[in-house]
Amino acid sequence: MYFGISIATAAAPGVSASEALHRVVEICQYAEELGFDGYHAAEQHFTPYVVNPDSLQLFTYVAAKTKKLQFCSAVAVLPLHHPIQFAERAALLDVLSEGRLSLGIGRGYQRRAFEGYNVPMEDSAERFDEYLDIVKKAWGPDAFTYDGRYYKNAEPISVNPKPWQMPHPPIWIAGVSFHSLEKIGKGDYGYIKNFADNLDTCRQQVEAFKAARRSAGLPVSGDRTRIGRQACVLENQKEAEELAEKYAREFQRLFAGAVSKPPVGASYDHYRSEQYQRDRGLGAEFDYATYAGFSIFGDAKAAIDKITYLRDVVGFAEIDFNLGFGGMPTEVVRRVMRTLAEKVIPHFR
Repeated sequence: MYFGISIATAAAPGVSASEALHRVVEICQYAEELGFDGYHAAEQHFTPYVVNPDSLQLFTYVAAKTKKLQFCSAVAVLPLHHPIQFAERAALLDVLSEGRLSLGIGRGYQRRAFEGYNVPMEDSAERFDEYLDIVKKAWGPDAFTYDGRYYKNAEPISVNPKPWQMPHPPIWIAGVSFHSLEKIGKGDYGYIKNFADNLDTCRQQVEAFKAARRSAGLPVSGDRTRIGRQACVLENQKEAEELAEKYAREFQRLFAGAVSKPPVGASYDHYRSEQYQRDRGLGAEFDYATYAGFSIFGDAKAAIDKITYLRDVVGFAEIDFNLGFGGMPTEVVRRVMRTLAEKVIPHFR
């Protein structure tokens, strides 16, 4: 199994954004030393809940400080980027890192980001589809023109450099609505899942993704499923659970503030559903017991049991441990990483 990490760069009380960002290098170097496979980073705008407006730039810096750690933008909000520039920057990073980039992308769901970039949120799905088509054409061997709704160029252009990986870096797409999952599956992309949603919902989402692949005639061997889950795993179960609750509650407070404006447009109906709101503690009291039930909290045995369930029942073959959430100190993050690396991951390898 693949095991990656992500690091919440939200500044804890008394810790600056600069310090929170710079600890990423320290933790990524430690992750490489411990044998983790990759580092994922979520793009966020106009909120202190995660301080990272540009994953590709962050990865370029971290790539220069590491040797083999892989990177996945989980996720980059494609409608907020110029598609040609995004293709160029991703290809450049793939070359500089010698093929260590996977591209995790999504259409976004945080209204304040769209408003801040002056991009209409109502057309995010159509804009995402068009931009992804442009990015893939830009990575191709031939100069191209494009006559789309959101981007046009009449003079043939060719992006350089081309990606290190051929024909391009692996593409993963995030989705929560079943309409999106059908498009992801039929498009032969990997499915990447964020930190929330209860496990029964996650199982249904994986099933919808795989069913779409089967209907498109795509093989089981090409199914790619990766899930992110917040993790607080220590040798002492009581300590792990106490720390998990403390930092999960603080994270949820920050997250709720970041998404206080609901997304607009018919394509976001699922984001206003009772299940979506309940699992994320939005619009009601935070149900920590439910939240803990789909996270990876506790001792090594609890983590092994949860990962086994995620793999064998829910259907995810790759795991991304979300660390440092809610201002969790670096010392605790390092202890969690060491416990995972020494007591949990070897069980699956």
